[in-house]
Amino acid sequence: MGLLDKVFGSPRERFARQVLTAVRDAGVAEARYLPEQFAIQLRRDSKTAAPSLAYLGNLFRECDGAGRTERRQRIAAFLAAVVFNPGAPDTWEAVAPLLRPLLRSVSFGLGVPGGAPRPVRRPALPYLAEFVVVDQPTSIMYVTPVQLATWGVTERVVYDRARANLTEHAERTARPDGDRVSIERMVESGDAYWASHLLVDGWLAAQGRHVGGRPVVFVPDTTGVVLAADHDGIDKLFGIIEEEYREAARPISTMGYTVDGTGAVVPYSVPVDHPLFPAVHRAEVLLASNEYAAQAAHLETDAFVAKLMVAEGRGRIFSVAGWAEGVDTLLPRADYVSFPSGGADPFLVAWDDVAREVDLEPEPDLAPERYRLRSWPHPGVVERLRRRATDL
Repeated sequence: MGLLDKVFGSPRERFARQVLTAVRDAGVAEARYLPEQFAIQLRRDSKTAAPSLAYLGNLFRECDGAGRTERRQRIAAFLAAVVFNPGAPDTWEAVAPLLRPLLRSVSFGLGVPGGAPRPVRRPALPYLAEFVVVDQPTSIMYVTPVQLATWGVTERVVYDRARANLTEHAERTARPDGDRVSIERMVESGDAYWASHLLVDGWLAAQGRHVGGRPVVFVPDTTGVVLAADHDGIDKLFGIIEEEYREAARPISTMGYTVDGTGAVVPYSVPVDHPLFPAVHRAEVLLASNEYAAQAAHLETDAFVAKLMVAEGRGRIFSVAGWAEGVDTLLPRADYVSFPSGGADPFLVAWDDVAREVDLEPEPDLAPERYRLRSWPHPGVVERLRRRATDL
């Protein structure tokens, strides 16, 4: 710890004090900083029955490296969106037109403290999940089971209405058929929900008319999407998207997305022998590694939570997960599983080969999926796996 941190506190603590001062200056009845949760607990007025929590993690990342003026503006926007958010309407009739689907990483929202209502979510694409929010002029509010009970509707009804609302918006804002682009960045305005357009049936497929080929879209973070055609130069885009993802305050994905023969949205993929495979697979491995790491940080279990490791060999990167003998393990899905080999280096076995020899059942309610391994395979199975080891 440096002298500045000893005297004035860590960067997080100094930032929290700055936000706390802004909250108190705004005239709330009560506000205090909770360092364990990196949040401000506040009561807007004396009539508020219970205090609410304003989490600072995303705001802190957004303000990192920002100048004084930009930081003040971001804190002011935070106050407007979180501290003085009027909340969602109490009736289904009033709230239904305001619902929107929201595409985020599957680990998004895992940091909600125990006991606090968690946003409703469902799987969307590999390592991505679909949330639902109430869209308001200066903020959004994530829908939780508490709101569902208040409105008297099911999750399915909420998801369907949210998608229908965004579909209507996409139809109103669709470009003319003759409008052609080779590559385009669609910048998020706050109410466009560009990343969530991947959830609108037929939207990405329709972009093929504008890019002159099979459309590919990237969603590195919440600030917008990049649309392009599937062409020879797309390998450069993967590098640019990875850099934007790494620098993002609110990252979403390193991967590209396109459509299959039916028009459904799928991850962009190529055969193993394709020149683009190293770039495409790198994007998947990096996203998987980050999402598994975020998941592991919030898992409460007695089992060993294995790490998804990123390795490199033969000019490409791949993922490896270790399975140790005698250890109750939650194993992430990986390209290869590493097995101990006495005093020698561990041997690696391709995931599909392991799955043919070992009964791999996903642990319930975990996304991304993990597999509970409570016992070590029979020695004969281990020997067969050893014979299938990959030399990398």
